[in-house]
Amino acid sequence: MAKAANPFMHYVADYEKEAEAFLTKYECADAIDNPRPIPIRDIATRLMSLEIIDTEYLSFDGSVQGAIAFMKGIIEVYDWSAEETIGYEVSQPSIFVDADIMNIGRFNNTLAHECFHWWRHRNYFNYKRNHENGTEFAFRCNRGISTTGSLIGGQWSDIDKMEWQAKTIAPKILMPRTAFKKKVDHIYQVLLADNPNADRSIVTEYVIDNVADFFEVSRQSAAIRMYELGYGEAEAYCAGESNAPASQLQHRKATQAKRHQRPISPLDAFKLYRENDLLRATLDTGVFCFSEGYFVLNDDRYLFDAGNGVKSMTPYAKEHLAECTLDFSIKLIPDSLMHGASQMMFRSDSVFNTESAYDANTQNTELFNKAKDFEKKLKRAQATATTPAAWMKKRMAEENWYEYTFESKTGLDKMNFSRVQGETHKFTMRPLIAMGVGLGLDLQEMQEVLRLGGMTFVDGDKEQEAYKYLFTGFYQQDIETCNAFLTEIGVPPLGTKQRL
Repeated sequence: MAKAANPFMHYVADYEKEAEAFLTKYECADAIDNPRPIPIRDIATRLMSLEIIDTEYLSFDGSVQGAIAFMKGIIEVYDWSAEETIGYEVSQPSIFVDADIMNIGRFNNTLAHECFHWWRHRNYFNYKRNHENGTEFAFRCNRGISTTGSLIGGQWSDIDKMEWQAKTIAPKILMPRTAFKKKVDHIYQVLLADNPNADRSIVTEYVIDNVADFFEVSRQSAAIRMYELGYGEAEAYCAGESNAPASQLQHRKATQAKRHQRPISPLDAFKLYRENDLLRATLDTGVFCFSEGYFVLNDDRYLFDAGNGVKSMTPYAKEHLAECTLDFSIKLIPDSLMHGASQMMFRSDSVFNTESAYDANTQNTELFNKAKDFEKKLKRAQATATTPAAWMKKRMAEENWYEYTFESKTGLDKMNFSRVQGETHKFTMRPLIAMGVGLGLDLQEMQEVLRLGGMTFVDGDKEQEAYKYLFTGFYQQDIETCNAFLTEIGVPPLGTKQRL
């Protein structure tokens, strides 16, 4: 038995009358005969209750001009800062206009296009969802669509037909035929008042510019509308307009699709730390410590000692995260097997994977600069000790450490404690790191100890980067917690009571 057709597949017999029906429906019946700009933004927001999102790039090559989400879901957008496609979560019916569209005329045409989809086509997809388990929830409106059909044999799908309707009717909504012709004829009359028998083509370009400005459409759209309504002299001006200028492309804004100021686990942060130069440089200043899911400036305004050497965020810090914490964001990465830019519809069953990110945005850049200032202020005066062992001995004395304290805090054996007391033993990096963890040193202090021993952390070496990370991501955490992290990432643990 043949499958019943969707009863909401709208057939359009006369595109001009369809545009006029739209205007009548949305409080613009007078504009059918009386020239005036169509308030398409007001129609979209006030009369259709649609949100307009114009901050996102809908494709990497400008091929997608707009989109409309009939319900909540995830729209694919292009993140120029990372040069990748990510997901933008939509919580309500929304129109997307590509952020590269700066021309008000092209912007309005895209709005009219998407508004027509909302008016005539949303019930088609509601029916599919409720009766056919359909998963399509949003149109991706490509710049060019086929005139021969998308299927083998040139058969047009319902999607093709709906997109063609919206593309063809949008300019007719913005430039109703009767009102538009009145305006064009009036401008010709004014421009040729002194010589009414002159060839109209000599002023056609001025007419196009005038009607484009008046109806708030693009110059090309005005020319095409004139030509299809019988003004043959406009044909020469119907060619396509150029894309966004190079200067505009160089200053593309960052996407707003990411969820910012998100807490992060120490393990996920370490993965980014190894990959992201800005994050590594920021944490390596030694003035941030990890607390309650955030890397926080190590300052009394933002952190306090909650006991047992644990740092907690102050109420002020929790209310002013942007001031004192690094901004980690969450982005949605599409499963490449489920997505394709050639598809005209967005589907609710598309798979997106969650991934943490750290960007060079304003907040993170400002905090990096602030950290460099803090770095100078927070550095302790260099110890008078001349060896790492002497430095450690002095600090252990300040902390009232005894032999049993040393063993429990560092995981090292008694022999290492005796060597510290002698002040001259040349320790390797691992036992010094274990002592630094036990003493709760910050990164600057640990780097000073290593410097006294002629050592430094080597960037690019996973083991050494992991040990360095302990003094920010696991600042003042006990040796057991640090070793659990090291074991999880495949790095040798510290201490374990052996003589090193």
